[in-house]
Amino acid sequence: MKKYLLLSLAVLFIYASSCKKDDSEDVVAFDHAAQAIIDNDSLINYFKTHYLDTEGNIAEIEADEEALYESDTLKSKTVNFTRGSEEIEYTLYYIVQQIGDSIKPVEVDMVNMSYIGMTLDDGEIFDRADNGVNFDLYSDLIVGMRKGAVEFHSGAWDPQGDGTYTYENNGKGYIFLPSGLAYANVGSGDIPANAPIYFRIEMNRVFHIDHDGDSILSVYENDDNGDYFEYDTDEDGRPNFLDSDDDGDGTLTIDENPDPNNDGVPADAENSSNADNPDLADYLDPNVPSK
Repeated sequence: MKKYLLLSLAVLFIYASSCKKDDSEDVVAFDHAAQAIIDNDSLINYFKTHYLDTEGNIAEIEADEEALYESDTLKSKTVNFTRGSEEIEYTLYYIVQQIGDSIKPVEVDMVNMSYIGMTLDDGEIFDRADNGVNFDLYSDLIVGMRKGAVEFHSGAWDPQGDGTYTYENNGKGYIFLPSGLAYANVGSGDIPANAPIYFRIEMNRVFHIDHDGDSILSVYENDDNGDYFEYDTDEDGRPNFLDSDDDGDGTLTIDENPDPNNDGVPADAENSSNADNPDLADYLDPNVPSK
């Protein structure tokens, strides 16, 4: 169920409370960097000993099947993520079995996915959603799933009249995560601490949403490098897609006419109020007087 993909604050609180240091004892900080190396070795070993069968399932090599490690379908992606006080360089892996004929999500979109979650060491299923579940990639998922899900295109959908949908030509494949991009040294439910995990997913639909209610869809609140989390016009510590006053001028973005035609795209935003900077949209210009 969805609970395993959600980053549970309750679990983290209980873990932190139970691991409080006794003043008379020395506590050794967990070495996340070392664990990242261990996890990557485990993943590589898995890829060398498993293959994709004709049904698209992963199975252990028995004869001369082509190992995942040798397959062109296995891709990798570097993700820098802070654990403790240290930024760790992790590698996640993914396999796209079916590309999908619609759009890819970005990390601030909502998606509908079907999935099965399994532990790497024994293939035990700890979670599944066969009929598709909606997730906000930014807030609902562990970081590894957020980073991996954006590699899959969505497909076409057909409402069945009973609140369910059928999907076709949607993106399908696998995402493999080191524990540091999943539940780290805490674990969750049936997932042990320091356990690499993987998901078989289907990317059914992508929804562009507005996180901060400023009338601009979050997908359009990124900088010139495509970064959503570092794009912070007023440098107040909140990226624009979470900031209802992007330029910090005391006037809400939605009140500075950022989307005159109401399509969620700020390309037509009003930008004529500051003669000294006529090309900058009013909602990004702190020198535009309040209206």
